[in-house]
Amino acid sequence: MDWRSALQRLREPRNAWQVGAGLLRGHYYRVKFRLLRRRVTIGRRFRVNGRLDIRGPGTVSFGDDCCVYSSRAAVTTPWTHTPEAVLRFGNRVLLTGTRIGCALRIDVDDWAGLADARITDTDFHALEVYDQPRYQTSGACKAVRIGRNAWIGAGAWVLKGVTVGENSVVGAAAVAVVDVPPNAVVMGNPARVVSRLRGSTAAVRPAQPGASAGTR
Repeated sequence: MDWRSALQRLREPRNAWQVGAGLLRGHYYRVKFRLLRRRVTIGRRFRVNGRLDIRGPGTVSFGDDCCVYSSRAAVTTPWTHTPEAVLRFGNRVLLTGTRIGCALRIDVDDWAGLADARITDTDFHALEVYDQPRYQTSGACKAVRIGRNAWIGAGAWVLKGVTVGENSVVGAAAVAVVDVPPNAVVMGNPARVVSRLRGSTAAVRPAQPGASAGTR
């Protein structure tokens, strides 16, 4: 873990302290899940501020330079629900109190930002009516993908089978039930395109380590 180079990029002592503490806590979780023999892999310079709660029998992987910010009221919870589940985060992914339920596969590409949102690839229960309570049934699963540099706003839901395109924004409290095209902003329930974005990720300047995490 290259802590020294990460700290040298910072000019303000407060940011340096925050990054240093985040790196230490990230290393704590790396050791913790290794000792617990969880199927969790964590890349370089992993930072955690607050609590990270990873549960389940599936596979969870983080790329390099991922950051987790949690509060007591909004804990980041990447959970898997089956041994076959794969939950993959690319490089420089930001999670801020995000709650994720994965039974099949969820991919979050590089530079994506996830606020206090909900992402799931399963219904958790059947839609059909059976001779038993619905909560005792299992639901359909379809893979989810969050594209490069996409942003999922606070209170938003991304449901099973949805792909959120590159650079797109799912606005606060929106419910994405169908694919979101690249370079688009969607709002509402169900989410609909309200505007189109120009430019590409090549024009985006990544935030410096220690920068505050947005939630919308």
